[in-house]
Amino acid sequence: MIMFRVGAFSKIARVSKRLLHHYDHIGLFQPCHVAEDTGYRFYSVNQLPELNRILALRDLGLSLEQITQLVQKGVSNEEIRGMLLMRKAEVEQDLLASQRRLRGIEARLQHNETAEAPLDIVVKAIPEQGFLATSARLATLEDGLRLTTEIVTEVPRQVGAGVLGPFLCIVHGDAFRLEDNAVELGFVLNKAVAAPVVLGDGLVLQPKTLAAVPTMATSYQSGGPDPIIAAFGQIARWIEANHYCMAGPYRELFFDFGLGADPNGIVVELQVPVAKNESPPRQS
Repeated sequence: MIMFRVGAFSKIARVSKRLLHHYDHIGLFQPCHVAEDTGYRFYSVNQLPELNRILALRDLGLSLEQITQLVQKGVSNEEIRGMLLMRKAEVEQDLLASQRRLRGIEARLQHNETAEAPLDIVVKAIPEQGFLATSARLATLEDGLRLTTEIVTEVPRQVGAGVLGPFLCIVHGDAFRLEDNAVELGFVLNKAVAAPVVLGDGLVLQPKTLAAVPTMATSYQSGGPDPIIAAFGQIARWIEANHYCMAGPYRELFFDFGLGADPNGIVVELQVPVAKNESPPRQS
């Protein structure tokens, strides 16, 4: 039987000689033969599945002691596969969270760089609007992304062409929250919808009428890591300069989610109900 010395086997297995020596020393993964005269260690290609199981368990974050116990119990490939799939899902969630934090950092840096840019705010009256939506309390931002993706993907398949306008998110509450957000998610309606829309998992979107808003400060933004941050910065400067105050739940009206090749291709209009502040602060 052809066997490989430790250096050659390390190339085949894509691990370091040092790791193989260490695993041999602690009795976790040993060579299949040690030459009596030279002390050379030899490995067989038939040992690769065993080594791969050990490496998979290591990548799951298990300690060497835990790995040794599992190997001694004869953990199966299917069991390892199940654990790897669970770990894969956790890593993907961590990656999404890291990407979101990175976009937030980029957005705040960008906002600071453009803090003194000329204001581009449109103040307008919003008439009554038909709205096909569901109300939800979102435990996390990821829950909001999943729910939004489901609605944007499934609802157009059930509603006739030309009925749906832009996607709208109405955010309730007296402060910004990363968790437990009360929102309404759905589509502005170009035409009336008579009956609720039920999605495959039982989620129900009800048709309703949004009340008119007499004074809405709006900021249209496109591109960038988080255009809502830039839009709020613009509207806040306008509110302060013109002695207004926020007067109700704000709205995020999406014309493009940026789901194509360009991840920064979001096009959104932030809409904030405002009212004249009857007692503006005095300048000292």
